[in-house]
Amino acid sequence: MRDRLAGLVLFLPVPLVLWLFTAQPLGPWLSLGLGVVLTGTHRLYARPFALARADRRCLWCGGAAAEGPRLALDEPPGRTSWRACGDPHARRLARVMGWATEERRFLAVGILGTLLLFLVLAVLAAAGWPAGLERADAVAFFRLGIAVTVLPFGWLAPGKRPGHTRGLAPSRGPGPKGGLPFPVHIQALLGTVWVLWLFRLVGLWWLAAGLAHLARRLA
Repeated sequence: MRDRLAGLVLFLPVPLVLWLFTAQPLGPWLSLGLGVVLTGTHRLYARPFALARADRRCLWCGGAAAEGPRLALDEPPGRTSWRACGDPHARRLARVMGWATEERRFLAVGILGTLLLFLVLAVLAAAGWPAGLERADAVAFFRLGIAVTVLPFGWLAPGKRPGHTRGLAPSRGPGPKGGLPFPVHIQALLGTVWVLWLFRLVGLWWLAAGLAHLARRLA
């Protein structure tokens, strides 16, 4: 329970950054700047926390892993070892991570590309150039880009057919070529299943909000 609560607290900067980017409550410059700082520093404390508990927490549900199966993942920083609390959760992880590995270019471009272009658009809107660009336009683009990326991940990855687990391998031996497009410490803070549900629910909300804004602009 203590690890779950601590993981939840360390996860909170993620929705805080999204709120700063989309609502900009402190004004555009301070909100965007603080959001970038929080994004850049989150890994410094969240990843060590997650890795220190990787052998005792289930990467799928976030619960106690006990002596469950170990899984080696090829993340961008390198190979890491995690646990699942049992074979059913290990198989679900294999499907999700296998899908993410196969679609790593789609996920990387969809998330990082959307974020970078949003920051450019948000800065231009804050500077008042071009005249027709509004803050809400940049926010709508951000929401749409993230939504069309995380919705397939949230809904399709868990249903991937078993058998192909590229990017996920036994904890010993050489790993496959390629790997995941993202580090998994954010998933480990809550549990992968809960992050997938956030992708599904927030993705649907953001898709609807982005399309509604686009419809208003085109009206």
